[in-house]
Amino acid sequence: MANICRTDVKIQGSKEAISYFKEKYESCHDGKYPNEEENPHIVDVFGADAELFIDRVGSKWITQYEIFWDDETSYEFGLESANYPPSDMLKEMHRQLVAIDPDIIFTARYWDEAYDPIGVIKITDSGQYLELEDYSLEEDDQEYFWDDVIEPAFERLEEQLNIA
Repeated sequence: MANICRTDVKIQGSKEAISYFKEKYESCHDGKYPNEEENPHIVDVFGADAELFIDRVGSKWITQYEIFWDDETSYEFGLESANYPPSDMLKEMHRQLVAIDPDIIFTARYWDEAYDPIGVIKITDSGQYLELEDYSLEEDDQEYFWDDVIEPAFERLEEQLNIA
């Protein structure tokens, strides 16, 4: 697995839960911008209850990436982390959200720089962390590699995990 892992998270739930998460997430920083002392670090807000950074996040480092806010009942954002998805942080995000909305839907897609592997994550309402990966993708001279290879592979994995 390469060093950088991109994780795109999608949360669907009540307006109250999404509003709560949006406000908390967007007030955080990841240490790469000036004036970060004014806002909490993302690990202080969403890190698991552990002593070491790696145990709070699930990877050696974390960077906030993009935000795609669709509407009042869904929120999507991207993270980059070292080697693996930030599993411990994702579980803590889910734990905070399910306290507000027990029917929250929490899913993610992740991939490393070489798409080896790609994977999907689903955290169930009971907090079970489900993950499937695919290591068998080859570029094979595809003109539109993401559309022709990666997206169909994600869709197959999501179907296996019953992600709508």
